[in-house]
Amino acid sequence: MSEQSRGPAEPPRDVLAMWERTRSLGKRIDGVDERLEALEGFNLPDAVADLALTVKKLTEKPEAQKFAVWDWSTFQPQQEARAWELLLDWTMGTFRVRYPRSFTEMLGYNKMPVSCWHLHPDMVESLTGLMAAWNWAFRDPESGPLRVAEWLGRWLPDAVRQGQFILASCKSENKVDQYGRPLPYAGHKDPMENKKTDPPEDLLRHIHMLKTGEIPA
Repeated sequence: MSEQSRGPAEPPRDVLAMWERTRSLGKRIDGVDERLEALEGFNLPDAVADLALTVKKLTEKPEAQKFAVWDWSTFQPQQEARAWELLLDWTMGTFRVRYPRSFTEMLGYNKMPVSCWHLHPDMVESLTGLMAAWNWAFRDPESGPLRVAEWLGRWLPDAVRQGQFILASCKSENKVDQYGRPLPYAGHKDPMENKKTDPPEDLLRHIHMLKTGEIPA
């Protein structure tokens, strides 16, 4: 048989294998393209961003509980009523029960059958601060033994001394009014009682001079 009569020669086996691999790779690429097109319909970039934000929040340290600082002078009537309820609840339900000696000495119950502590604004502020410090030490998730030790060794004794100082002039007296009703706070002493509390005139003149440049006559 002549060379011309023979059919076309088959490619070498290694070439055939390379073609097969190329065809297989092409099919795989087509499959990837189809999947990418499908994922684009799900707004993949935004989904990945949301997932990253969720993971970040899960790994972040949780925020500590915040306890508001009270300013009694700014309270509206309803706010003041609620503040009194919270303060009384802590004072009688926690302070009196868990720290009875400190409670009696700070609020004057060690020397009087009744106490006028609620009639002294500075005492109310001191007790409010003690309650806030207790919450910070015992209720804050980020608290630890050092805060508790500080409350017991520093804030509690300081508050007791403040209370004793504030109530030093108050004494319980067994008096009744004209109808025979008891006056439990007859011995209450207002720290401003019979005191001249007008601003000093020389200080007012000095402030005026600083603001206007005028020398007082």
